[in-house]
Amino acid sequence: MRTLTLILVASGLLAFAFRSPLFSDHHPQQKKYVCSPCGNDCDKHIYDKPGMCSSCGMTLIDQSTITFTELDFEAVCARLKANPKALLLDVRSPAEFQGTSTDVPSYGHFRDAININVSALEARVGELAKYKDQEVIVYCSHSHRSPIASYFLSTHGFKNVKNVTGGVSTLEAGRPACLAPYYVVHNK
Repeated sequence: MRTLTLILVASGLLAFAFRSPLFSDHHPQQKKYVCSPCGNDCDKHIYDKPGMCSSCGMTLIDQSTITFTELDFEAVCARLKANPKALLLDVRSPAEFQGTSTDVPSYGHFRDAININVSALEARVGELAKYKDQEVIVYCSHSHRSPIASYFLSTHGFKNVKNVTGGVSTLEAGRPACLAPYYVVHNK
């Protein structure tokens, strides 16, 4: 009887051991990698290992580190109506923001937006520290600089970052009426 009990106990432990993660066929989910957000179509490609994006040359990053969301302009209107204290961050050059650029079109800007050029964002991020727990809506002209800035902010302690898709250049074709109280068109 003692031998049988010992075998049953041993086989019970053995069955438990084979169900444990150490002996399981279940493998942890493999990381997926994507292009560092650059606003190009390559942002949507998924890779199985780190490396460089074959389209734009940017570093591939762990897909789970992209925590910002994307909005179109209709959604921006809804967010500003729901949260008038949301920070609007324009990451274009100061000349584009002010409408004085002679090199590239400047289109317009959001009233009360803060302008920090994406190329200066790392050095000036401290100016935005008080907004870390607030909604931050990031935009540029063509949505190539704003995803870079959105990713940077979301990986530097900003908890509620949203990127505007398309950028303000898309408003040339037609502006949603809901933007009228928020958006200033630059004269050409």
